Amino acid sequence: MVISQCRKRQLILIGTIILFTTFLINNAYSQIKDNINWSSIKVITPIDEEISFSITPIIRFNNDLSSYQNTSIDLAIKKNISEKWHMQLLSRTWFIPDEAGRQFIWFDVGYNFPLRNFKIASHTRLHLALDINDRNDPDYLRWKTTFSLPSVGRVVPFVAIEPWLRINDDLQLQRMRYEPGCHLSLKQDIKLSLTYRREDSVNLIPTKRFNMYLITLTFNS
Repeated sequence: MVISQCRKRQLILIGTIILFTTFLINNAYSQIKDNINWSSIKVITPIDEEISFSITPIIRFNNDLSSYQNTSIDLAIKKNISEKWHMQLLSRTWFIPDEAGRQFIWFDVGYNFPLRNFKIASHTRLHLALDINDRNDPDYLRWKTTFSLPSVGRVVPFVAIEPWLRINDDLQLQRMRYEPGCHLSLKQDIKLSLTYRREDSVNLIPTKRFNMYLITLTFNS
């Protein structure tokens, strides 16, 4: 069987992502703090041609995936400004065992564009943690960039990186996320996303490092 040059490049890139993921996991286990699973279902409903609403309940397990950690619900309104630009307002409400409620508000501005056979999507997020119920969580400016590779059948591999800059009290880089993963098209309006996330603290003592395994089933209604 003859493999085209394009398919060879795709296989090489996928192999590179697999090696990168293996390196992150092996490196993380040397100083790992915990292994955590996030499982979610996301439902997206269009309001009109430019605006959509989504709801995403998320359940988390920690202590090496053995214990229930918490649950949250994301509510988001997204507006497409053009073919490449969008804005989003998102609220995350937390439900944490034996703790008072927790609330985040996020404002996103995003941009995406094709680059040859690739797609690059980037968004900046203003991450505001509300000071309620005696909680005083920090606020951040986050910048996530995702590189999507050419699809292989129904699978779209990707890698992403996201630095977190603390913006209250101290202006300081405090967190980094690295995310290789893939999207699998199950049906025309249903997508399964599998992501390995390595999260490292920066400029904090002691250093914290987490392995996170994200599973998201997305429905476009």
